[in-house]
Order: sequence, then C-alpha cells, then structure tokens
Amino acid sequence: MAIFKNKWQTFDKLLWILGIIFGMLVPVLTDRIPALTRVHWVVWFLLIINGIYSIWIGVHVARRQQKVFNLLIFPLLFLLAAYFFMPHYTYYFAPAYWAVSYLAWASQQQ
Repeated sequence: MAIFKNKWQTFDKLLWILGIIFGMLVPVLTDRIPALTRVHWVVWFLLIINGIYSIWIGVHVARRQQKVFNLLIFPLLFLLAAYFFMPHYTYYFAPAYWAVSYLAWASQQQ
C-alpha cells in the first residue's frame, strides 16, 4: 500500500488534467463550433494554443526535474482524440507537439 501512496504523491496531477483538457477536450469541442472555419481552428487551436501549451509542458517538466517520458502525455492524449474525433491530417500534430515540448525541455537542461 505504501508503494501506491508514494506513486500517487509523485504523480503530476496538473500535467494529466491539463493534458486531457488541451489534448482531448479543447480540440474536439472547438471543432464543433460552427462560427470557426477549419482554417481558424487549425491555426488558433492546433498551432498556436497547443504549441504554447507544448512549450509550457517542456519547461514545467524540466523545472520539476521529472522524467522525460512525461512529455508524451499530451501528444498521446491528442493522438487518441485525433484518431476518434478529428480529421486524419491532425495525426501529424502529435509528433510535432512532442518535438516542441522536447526542445523546450532540452533548452532548460544544463
């Protein structure tokens, strides 16, 4: 039981909650807004907002000195949402998000 308690305390809940929000909920919900064209959706939500969030993930993981595998949470959740709810061309954003977050993480290393 102590193993589970220790794992729960080291578990980054903020990273998972924001990963679910930005990786799954925001892209799926904003794709359903009729006022947004597909171009605006891709530019604002997939490139700019999720790109900034990817940079934040890299900096957050580096500052808290977490394992580099935490960088995969957001891209994998996004890929899961893209597979079921979004167009096929959005699959390619997942490796791009991972690359951006990895570069942000690497830039914080000494």
